[in-house]
Amino acid sequence: MVETVYVHLEFADKTGGWSINLPFLCTQCGKCCILEDFLTAGPIKGTPETHPEAHAKANRLYKKLGDLWAQNEAEYDKHVASTPCPFLADNRCSIYEIRPEGCRQFPNTLFGMESTDCEALTRFKKQLAALKKGRKCTETYHHTGKTQETSAENQIRPTKFTQKQYQACITKLRKAEATNDEAALFESFNQ
Repeated sequence: MVETVYVHLEFADKTGGWSINLPFLCTQCGKCCILEDFLTAGPIKGTPETHPEAHAKANRLYKKLGDLWAQNEAEYDKHVASTPCPFLADNRCSIYEIRPEGCRQFPNTLFGMESTDCEALTRFKKQLAALKKGRKCTETYHHTGKTQETSAENQIRPTKFTQKQYQACITKLRKAEATNDEAALFESFNQ
């Protein structure tokens, strides 16, 4: 199962309602991996004993940033807003397995939903708007990977829809510029 965030949409209608899952497909563009976002994402998972290099690197970073803050707050603000995450290597997270919870939950974070330069997130927002358009619905965000609370994989929420409703969703996603990979992931989340 792919590890990602998805939104479970529940629609009310005359038949008692239906539901669908819309997953976010990260393209690993690295644009969300900014130092400022890393600093607000929470602590690195894992202990210093099990991941000494990652924790040592983070501690060096915190010391450097503390020094910068003490010298010049404006430079600090500029630096954290424009510097890539120190754990980003070739647009991939070098600490993916132990990345902070905020990074795991992207785009379901304050810094995630406010992002404007991630093409995958822009498409996800368009797709979400297209599926919800003109309908009253409840949306809840979920994560398919392991969380802090459990070491077991989270299951995908069950869905309920007719073939006609599903085909209407596919049509709306295509009009909202869903890629073939996004459409395939949507299908796998709604089997």
